[in-house]
Amino acid sequence: MKFFSYYLLGILGVIAISNIPMLFAQQNLLFIIPSYIESTYQLIKELMQVENWTYLGLFDREVDIFPLIWDPYLYSMKLLVGALFLGFGFAFILAIITLFLPRPIINSVKKTLGLLEAVPDLMVAFIVQITVVYIFKQTDILIMRFVTLGDEKIYLAPIVILSILPMISLYRVVVLLIEEELTKHYVEFALSKGIKYNAIILVHVLRNIAKSTFYHSKIFVWASLSSLFMIEYIFNINGVSNFLLMDFRPMLIAIILLMIYTPLFIIYQGVEIFVFNEEYYSEVISKNKKSLSWKKWVIWGWLARCWKEFKVHMKNPKFAFGFSVLFAIVLYSFIHSIIREIPVEQFVLVYDEEGNLLSAKPHPPSEYVPLGSDYLGYSIRDQLIAGAKYTILFAGIVALLRMVIGFLLAIPFAMLIKDRTRNAIVRMVDSMHFLPMSLIAIVILGPILRGSTSGFDYSFFERMLMETVVLTLLVVPLLTVLIGNEIKLTLDQEFIAGARVLGGNTKHIIWRHLLPHLGSKLGIIFGQQFIQVLLVLIHLGLFSLFLGGTSMMYDQSYKAPPHSVTFEWSGLISSTREALMTGHYWIIVPVFIAFIVVIIMMQLIIEGIKEVQQERVGVAVKRSKWLTKLLNRKKGKIEEIPTSLNTDSFTFVKSDNQSRHL
Repeated sequence: MKFFSYYLLGILGVIAISNIPMLFAQQNLLFIIPSYIESTYQLIKELMQVENWTYLGLFDREVDIFPLIWDPYLYSMKLLVGALFLGFGFAFILAIITLFLPRPIINSVKKTLGLLEAVPDLMVAFIVQITVVYIFKQTDILIMRFVTLGDEKIYLAPIVILSILPMISLYRVVVLLIEEELTKHYVEFALSKGIKYNAIILVHVLRNIAKSTFYHSKIFVWASLSSLFMIEYIFNINGVSNFLLMDFRPMLIAIILLMIYTPLFIIYQGVEIFVFNEEYYSEVISKNKKSLSWKKWVIWGWLARCWKEFKVHMKNPKFAFGFSVLFAIVLYSFIHSIIREIPVEQFVLVYDEEGNLLSAKPHPPSEYVPLGSDYLGYSIRDQLIAGAKYTILFAGIVALLRMVIGFLLAIPFAMLIKDRTRNAIVRMVDSMHFLPMSLIAIVILGPILRGSTSGFDYSFFERMLMETVVLTLLVVPLLTVLIGNEIKLTLDQEFIAGARVLGGNTKHIIWRHLLPHLGSKLGIIFGQQFIQVLLVLIHLGLFSLFLGGTSMMYDQSYKAPPHSVTFEWSGLISSTREALMTGHYWIIVPVFIAFIVVIIMMQLIIEGIKEVQQERVGVAVKRSKWLTKLLNRKKGKIEEIPTSLNTDSFTFVKSDNQSRHL
């Protein structure tokens, strides 16, 4: 009964999401919510009548959807399931092998995977296609098929590319969870009893991190669904996403999303109910609800706490370097836009000093047009500099809003709401884990961001605000449930009960116990959200939906390529396919490099956050010798203090105030 009731709640969530475009159908804001509720009710009535399940697409008449969509649907699900099995399998294998490798090799593996994570999936797909074509031209050997023609199907290339992101993300989470689990007392006790290290890892540690890994995997499945939609477009795959691109009716959206949601719900909900047999443990917390007083949490206390945490993290070299680079890029972008009369120059024809015509748009890189220009003649260098502030700040703001709102909602979600209400919320939100984010964003934001020859229907501020709200609120429920589950797992620990017995109120538990243990996980989630926002911007850019709006122009009686009104980086992504096919690589290579640099800097910030938080919970952080000496010199220490105590590294330290504090 629970299983089917949860499924019905998930269906309601899918229907609500499918009808979201109706929120923006009315120009009068006062009638948006009533119109949305009424149209949602009508959609439910239509779904209950099978004869309404039709598809328009390229046909002049409505046809039954199921005979037409069944084969593309199975094709898409095979690609998704194959990629998830490949990615999750390699992630667990690499995580376990990592624990038994020497430290230098471990660092090399982490750096390699970090670089792979920094490369956008769109760029990986095109690199694979270009590489296959190059090898075929040189050797007449076709390694793999990378595009479909007619009714043929390809599996290897899309599955491999689609598995990279979930593999790297799950690997990072599993390694972090294992490292923290190894600090528990039972590990030390098991070693003292003579149990082998590999037995502790395989039998005890992996079992204890299973729930947390299970909760995180939903986020990775959700990200993979967005990438699946993009992979199908790039490889010309006749999958289920083509139906949504041709028919945006809420009816069709709901049917396709339900087809994607149903098998994933059966797998995940079946594991949660019949394997984990989840019991929510809020008995101790329910007795202390009155201690959660939000009035005491004044804004100045939050700001002071955040500023203190920021100064602590800035002492970490990785965090400081990554943050400083991103801050410098954004600052230089603002200065460039202020001091330049024309922030982004446009070149129609380029002449040399003698008046000879050198090139027409798009201009290749030269001393007159550094880094070249796009198809409209806009300088690539100027677009990268001027658009950096919009791209980086927007991704950071959306990721921060997701984290802050999700965390604030997760506290009452995990500690105050009754079990029955919490279960209902979780089941409705679970449906969002199995819906393609990029596809939904395209359906919702298309009418808002895409302009016409007569201009935009919304102002610039409204377009920016709506895009921020849409990309934030679509993910907040997922993060609320994810962080809420992590909070509940932490509240089940013995030290929380001990803190309660000693008189600690809820505010004390949150600040002194929950945040230190959740800090590293929250840092990783924030970085993942930042990167995920960048990927969504890339996906939207491929369909000419740019941050701030897409300007449509006509030049000399022909339709010119659309461009971004803010010149943010995804505005250059829309010409990726044309640039690669025509050999104009200078249009897209710089912007992909810019995205990679920003992602790498965010990865350094994540690593810095993880190191600071791991030190707080007792996980030893290994640093290079030159960095350790530099930090010791700054702190005025005479000898290097070992990170782990053993007979070979034991030394006496001068007993002063600083040593006692350390």
